Amino acid sequence: MKIIQIGTFPTDINVIKGGVEASIYGLTTQLCKNHNITVIDIPHFENRNDFTEEYNDFSVFRFSTKRNNNYSSIFRIKDILQVIKKSNPDICHIHTTSLFALCLFISLRKNHIATIITVHGLAHIEKANAFRKKRNFTNFAKYILQSVTEFFLLSICKLIIVDTQYVENEIQNYKKQLKIFKTPIIKVIPQGINPIYFDLNRREEILNLIAVGALNQRKGYIQLINSFRIVKNEFPNVSLKIAGVVSDRAYYNSLLQHISDLNLESNIQIFPNLPFEKMLNLYKNASIFVLHSEEESQGIVFCEAMAIGLPIVATNVGGIPWIIENKKNGLLSEFGDIMKFSNNILKLIENVNLRNEMSELNMQNSLRFNWENISNEIVEQYILTIQLS
Repeated sequence: MKIIQIGTFPTDINVIKGGVEASIYGLTTQLCKNHNITVIDIPHFENRNDFTEEYNDFSVFRFSTKRNNNYSSIFRIKDILQVIKKSNPDICHIHTTSLFALCLFISLRKNHIATIITVHGLAHIEKANAFRKKRNFTNFAKYILQSVTEFFLLSICKLIIVDTQYVENEIQNYKKQLKIFKTPIIKVIPQGINPIYFDLNRREEILNLIAVGALNQRKGYIQLINSFRIVKNEFPNVSLKIAGVVSDRAYYNSLLQHISDLNLESNIQIFPNLPFEKMLNLYKNASIFVLHSEEESQGIVFCEAMAIGLPIVATNVGGIPWIIENKKNGLLSEFGDIMKFSNNILKLIENVNLRNEMSELNMQNSLRFNWENISNEIVEQYILTIQLS
């Protein structure tokens, strides 16, 4: 089958920026074993010119854009469409619900090219949260535009893939609330993880905590640090290592300042834009994975932590409860409940049997995030989409 993957593809496979990049890269490297794969990266302002990047078994088309904003990518759709038509694919797989995705999806349908969408996260909810935090015209405009775009795209799709039952439930609620006028066929297929995580040998250090995720407000690092401060009062030698791509420079600087204000520099280290191999070394020496997210669709980092065998302390938001079952393979609390979150960390530090039980269960449950099985499920949806087109 000739397949085109469309979405944010990593510019450096050693520093993958977020779950969508990890997902597209993982799916592509698995599918190219049995299929003809081409990737079209979302146009980047950083690209001075268009170019093609060759990997062992697939090609990546990189497009430039003259404006440094997400909406400028729609001006390259005509050129992208030419590349797609020349390739003559059996199906295109779009990994976003942005305005770019909507415009491209409509263009592909007009040209009778079978197309499927994966909803990696509900932008409507993310933009709503951003507007609640900072009520200004810019955030309001983004919230309205993204919401209308996402609702319309979902309404005109015949079949979509979502990563958790949480996302499916939210889309079903959109229909009940009349935000969308038609519900597509929805297939729940989780995002996979790099197979290296399944074979990573961990050297547990009881007082080493790890948090992984993009360095932005949505990941709740300020709340995590406040919880960690309580844990440190009980265990002065406890450490927290935070690793992630800097997606919000101002927020990253505020984290450093907050750590300094609380005199936690000797206990908390932040590793921005860490290469993959060094990230694995952090995981090897960790005992508990902790993340105080405000919203997640699936949270691939939780799946990676599960594969390594880390017990998890997280928040009861978004798709996390569909990945982490409270008191089974992790401990959950509500977002913003600093005391409960810190008590959950303390419970795991103090109870070796509980840590071991959760560790074993997580390694077993993580097998469902194997890309080989997931890619087979996705190919089945490709075939169904082609039949529906």
